[in-house]
Amino acid sequence: MNVKLIISLIIFIVTACVNNEKESEKLFSDKYVSVNLKYAKKFKIKKYSEYTVMTILLHDDNSDSINYYLINKNKKIPKYLSTKNIIRTPIERVVCLSTTHVAFINEIKKNSKIKGVSGSKYIYNKEIRKNIASGKIHDTGYDQNIDYELLLSLKPDLVFAYQVMGEASPTVNKMKKLGINVVLVNEYLEPSALGMAEWTKFFAEFFDEQELSKKKFNKIEKSYNKLLNLTDTISNRPDVFVNLPWKGTWYISGGISNISEFIQAAGGNYILSDTTTKHNLPLSIEEVYQLANNADIWINPGQAKTKKDIFNTDKRLQNFTAFKTGMIFNRNARLNENGGNDYMESGTVNPDIILKDLIKIFHPYLMKNHKFYYYRKLDNF
Repeated sequence: MNVKLIISLIIFIVTACVNNEKESEKLFSDKYVSVNLKYAKKFKIKKYSEYTVMTILLHDDNSDSINYYLINKNKKIPKYLSTKNIIRTPIERVVCLSTTHVAFINEIKKNSKIKGVSGSKYIYNKEIRKNIASGKIHDTGYDQNIDYELLLSLKPDLVFAYQVMGEASPTVNKMKKLGINVVLVNEYLEPSALGMAEWTKFFAEFFDEQELSKKKFNKIEKSYNKLLNLTDTISNRPDVFVNLPWKGTWYISGGISNISEFIQAAGGNYILSDTTTKHNLPLSIEEVYQLANNADIWINPGQAKTKKDIFNTDKRLQNFTAFKTGMIFNRNARLNENGGNDYMESGTVNPDIILKDLIKIFHPYLMKNHKFYYYRKLDNF
């Protein structure tokens, strides 16, 4: 082989390697601005000159993470990002695999961009349901039953999936192999109600609606904190317990759970507030009776709509003081005809309204003009 040709090839390879190294280094050396997140702990936003990096922190201990690289459609993709999870923004066609995703997108007024959903009959949002009925939005199925042919026909720019599916789940892997962008969402891991609501800013990045999301969240934050000030000095706090036993086991929320935060913020005393877990604790009915027999208020008793529903679950439940006084309230005031619960949907972005409901339950004199939105008092037999 010609010596000059060999030398030229070597120079070319070395130069290419050096350039690639420089481009890789650029990714980590470029100046960026971190978007200020007040409460959310499970995602981060870094703004570079040519792109935005969205980082999702996985698991309770943040032991792993995923980066998504958002690049405006009018900009070229830098070579050093060519192998990354690239998403061109603003997105125009999206599929949501959770009702909470619908709520976040509704908050930034982008419902028209939703082309597919999972479990359509459980969605409460009236505009979305209207679009489903008219064929503008299709039900793609869920988890192992996703209709991939239908999904592909929708030509989504992006699919929002819930994080419990995992990046390596068969469903996510299948979508990636089909060339579909998938973004995992784990707002449910947030340690605070405002942290969950702040995920509106996360969704806004994909639609270029940053300013609207800030405006919306600031309004919610102001309302929520105003309510906190209202209950902060209350000394007469009713004892509160939650949930309903299932097949003899009462899974009751831990002391640093979302519902524990709401109860204490609303001026209540949660019976398990001294426990240091966010997860449900499996207790027997007898154990909960010892803790909550004389509690003043009972909330979130499963699917119960009447006291009879509770009685039919287990006759021993009639012995609780809250059952006798009728102070039982459930978060099922807004249900569609299929049982889809708006608390589980829009409640994620409206923690201030949930808090108003709970304050009205615990301290009705503080919320005389507020009408229950998510909650209702259980009917008698």
